[in-house]
Amino acid sequence: MRPHRQAFLATAGYPTLDNVSVLDRYEDQARAWAARTGGSVVELHAYALPEDHDPDLERKSLWEQATAVYPELAPAREVDSRHELRADCALFPPGGYRDRCTVTTPDPTLVVAGDHVRVDLPVALMEGAATTGLSAANALLSRWGTPGHDLWTVPRQGRGAVLRALARSFRQPGQRPEVRSR
Repeated sequence: MRPHRQAFLATAGYPTLDNVSVLDRYEDQARAWAARTGGSVVELHAYALPEDHDPDLERKSLWEQATAVYPELAPAREVDSRHELRADCALFPPGGYRDRCTVTTPDPTLVVAGDHVRVDLPVALMEGAATTGLSAANALLSRWGTPGHDLWTVPRQGRGAVLRALARSFRQPGQRPEVRSR
């Protein structure tokens, strides 16, 4: 991978490729291997494969999609390959946000955390799991009169009133503003 490439890139508009991770940018064993060989350790994720997909065809397709994102991968040769196929990623239907459980429950001694839990902050799956975990801990701590931890997030609105008004003028009636976490 070229040195300026980010360690994690979420993708959109590809058939099944959801993100590309360059592990040697943040994992010690991968970094040592890359330094020794001059290569890169690349991880491709596809979170919503059809149940009837062909694993061999999907591996080939994922690589083709990755080379469309990062053309420098095209001439790369595979030194080692490991594949995991699991059905453990939360799947949320369009419009299903309001139906998801929240951190707090009617029972004040029971809180819920995880990537399946609704959180009103602009976060994705892993960030949502961590954020709901902190929120759950804070909810329990507050019951005991103990301060919790601050949750930091990106700004939820534009920085200037003029730009916010301009964005509202382009929005269709009834359209919700788009919130992105990256």
